[in-house]
Amino acid sequence: MQKRHPFYDPIALADDFPITVPGFTTPPESSHVHNCFEIGLCQGGVGGVFQVGNKIFSCSPGDAVFIGSKEFHILNRATPSNSRWLFINLDPEKLLLGRVAQTETAFHLDRLTGKDFRNLVSPSDHPRLLRLTELLFAEMREPAPDRTAVRALVWAVFSLLRELAPPEEDDLSGGAEEIRRLYPALSHIADHYASPLSVPDLAARCNMGTTTFRRLFRSCIGMLPLEYINTYRLSAAVTLLRNTDKQIIEIAAQTGFPTLSQFNRLFKKHFGTSPRAARKTPPR
Repeated sequence: MQKRHPFYDPIALADDFPITVPGFTTPPESSHVHNCFEIGLCQGGVGGVFQVGNKIFSCSPGDAVFIGSKEFHILNRATPSNSRWLFINLDPEKLLLGRVAQTETAFHLDRLTGKDFRNLVSPSDHPRLLRLTELLFAEMREPAPDRTAVRALVWAVFSLLRELAPPEEDDLSGGAEEIRRLYPALSHIADHYASPLSVPDLAARCNMGTTTFRRLFRSCIGMLPLEYINTYRLSAAVTLLRNTDKQIIEIAAQTGFPTLSQFNRLFKKHFGTSPRAARKTPPR
């Protein structure tokens, strides 16, 4: 099987109106980085697991993701034929150049990235932000979007998004090149999280020894490889708990846990609640 590798995926944006809606509803199945800001809106289906840099999010219909140009990302769709997304790519600073004061902090985009920025926003968390995002998508899907309305909505969305930014500028714990060295392992985990995984095999995919791989993984991702694998599996399980009627034992097996008892124990440790309780009140 050919290994997946991340790639730089530049988006062509017009100089006079740098915002566009790509012609697909499912993003590339490889880790990728854009040259611009990206907004995603889940329209239906199971949603999936969104990995943004060293962060893992369980997504459901109605959720939105906000991804800066510096963060690689990949969406693992639990049911590819069922999960529907809309996306917008834009350069918000250039789009509003001359219309918003240069001192306005809403467009300090470096604050909308890093390990402490939560890229995923749900309607229950921030209904105003999600409603404005939905209006922006609706306007952009018009045959001839009203440019004034689009700019006003982008300004409103980023003004509210600013409230979610960490208090201070924050970067990923590892540099871009260091994280890039881990891409083969991260992509393999995203593809095969439900199968048995071993640290030596992941290290070999990155052309590293196990000790070096563990050290770099912890430095860049903020946790050891096995902890990351379990976190990814648990995020996939939450996605299925929230959006399907599958039995818990079936979800445990489908997301890579060999026994129900192990699944229950790790789920409770990670989320502070049981899978059964999480089905009624899903953790974020």
